[in-house]
Amino acid sequence: MKHTRWIASLLWLLAGTGALRAQMHEWEAGALPKVKLETVRFRGWTPATEKLSGTLVLIPGRHGDGRGMAADKRWQALAEELEFALLACQFSNGDPSLYQFDEAGEVAGAIEDAVARLAKESGHAELEKAPLALWGTSAGSNVAARFCARVPGRVAAFASSKGTFGPGQVPAAAMDIPMFFAVGGKDQSDWVQASMESIGRGLSGKAPWTLALSPTEGHGVGESLDVAVPFLSTTVRQRLGRAEPASGGESGSIFTSKIPMAAPTSGGGKAPAKLQKLSLREGWLGNPESYEIAAYADYKGSKSKAIWLPDEATAQAWQSYLKK
Repeated sequence: MKHTRWIASLLWLLAGTGALRAQMHEWEAGALPKVKLETVRFRGWTPATEKLSGTLVLIPGRHGDGRGMAADKRWQALAEELEFALLACQFSNGDPSLYQFDEAGEVAGAIEDAVARLAKESGHAELEKAPLALWGTSAGSNVAARFCARVPGRVAAFASSKGTFGPGQVPAAAMDIPMFFAVGGKDQSDWVQASMESIGRGLSGKAPWTLALSPTEGHGVGESLDVAVPFLSTTVRQRLGRAEPASGGESGSIFTSKIPMAAPTSGGGKAPAKLQKLSLREGWLGNPESYEIAAYADYKGSKSKAIWLPDEATAQAWQSYLKK
């Protein structure tokens, strides 16, 4: 009987402290008057990990409710691998375009406030100033791109599925952010043109950006996550100075970091870990026409016209996606 009571007390204590439990938090943030949005809501998820290294922000298309993505097993698996929290967003009911351009930084501020709230409510104070990774689709991609331009020093990596204008005007400080862009060749022609022009500026400037121009997909997310997920997995680890997944799981990547380990991210008002600048020569290259891939040093075609890929696993995913 005493043994049973001891176990029950221990389980109650663990449940009460939230030790090593995945947690879900949800709240309404209120309207954003400058961009004329009436509904702004967030849902955060933290894995059963003692210390977290950052937050992966997921942003849906125009006026979409993306909060369900916090419970998506694919995103949760990536978060666990990286030891990141998830923050899934809803921006809806209002002007369809002002929030995408976010000229006053109101949406970016709401995202940072949401991360701070998640840090407090989850008991993971280290998240408040930790790095962010972002994924967005359509309008959500545009919101994420504007965040990268406004707060570049905090973004570890960004992946876009069918944004309508690519990264837009990117300041020099944001050119070091690894970015992935899935563009649908059958998408609306002016969106494709605007995206390609914007992305092209980074590619020609030797930014660590990856383009996947699908000849078969249109504006929907399609199968672009097959590349976006390994891209984020690899580039976030590279930026944090990690060669392997933090969880110790199998990532499928053979990338071995030659960058020194970054200082661990810390909360409590201390400075976050410094994000590492990536070397393109440590990655892979892909031919945008034939989809042939090779390590940077072994690539036989024109390197100036090739698509940069952060590692072999992402290169294989890119090749498979484009050949479908």
